[in-house]
Formats: sequence, C-alpha cells, structure tokens
Amino acid sequence: MTLIRRLPLLLALSLLAPACASFHVNTPNGFAELDDDERYDYRATNADGVVIAVRVVRNEPRASLEFWGRVVDERLRRQGYVPEGNPEPVRSANGLAGVMFRYGATVGGREHRYQVAVFVQNKKVFVLEAGGDREVFDPAAPSVARAMRSFRT
Repeated sequence: MTLIRRLPLLLALSLLAPACASFHVNTPNGFAELDDDERYDYRATNADGVVIAVRVVRNEPRASLEFWGRVVDERLRRQGYVPEGNPEPVRSANGLAGVMFRYGATVGGREHRYQVAVFVQNKKVFVLEAGGDREVFDPAAPSVARAMRSFRT
C-alpha cells in the first residue's frame, strides 16, 4: 500500500490521543465505507483507490484552528507534499469554521493529490483527508468535495 493510501496525517498526528467520534459525513456514490480501523474514525474508498478519511483527536495542547492548521501544513511540507494554492477557509455543514489545504506529491514515480481540512471544536480536532493517484483523484474530486461539504459535528 502506498504512502498516500495510508494518508500521511496518521504520522503527523500519531502522538495525539484519539477522541470520541461525534460527527457525520455522507459516503459518496461510488465509494464504500471501510470496516473499523483503529487509526481512523471514518474511511471510505472508491474502486480506483481514492480514499476519504476522518480522524478525531483531542485538542491537546488546547489550541486554535490556526495552530492546528499550521501543524498539519508544516508536517506535510516536511514529508515532501507541495502546496497547490493557498489554504482556504471552509465551513462544515453545521457552520464550524475550518481550513482546507491541497497538495501534490510524487509517490512511487506517480503524481498524487492530497487534501486535508482541519476543524477545531472545543476539546476535539477533526481532520478530514482525501487522497489518491492524480489520474483517478481528479475525476473523483466532485464526489470528494461533496463528502467534505457534508461533514458536520
């Protein structure tokens, strides 16, 4: 399994303790929700290997959206992910403010896309991730975007 399929934020947030999941995201048509995985609170994939995932971690140290967004961005850059555009403010389906980052990377000689949205609500940090081979991610991007817009706490 390639690094992009394991989603690199597992490494970036591996030292943080998990928090109880309390969110909803719509699984897009053409995607299948995957069985329980201790590393993620939600995972779905399509037949081409595009993955959407959500992790919920404790907001420890207690910090702002700006802090957690910078943590995620800096760690991904150190791992070789190249930003594609500027961070974008986003909102969950129920109005929670967040920030979206988009990246490109070369993994195993193939171009990949990776995007991550971060939301902070009191004691929880919600990290929404999506990634896959650029060739198959781009056609799936509208479905990924719908799933990410459906996220609510």
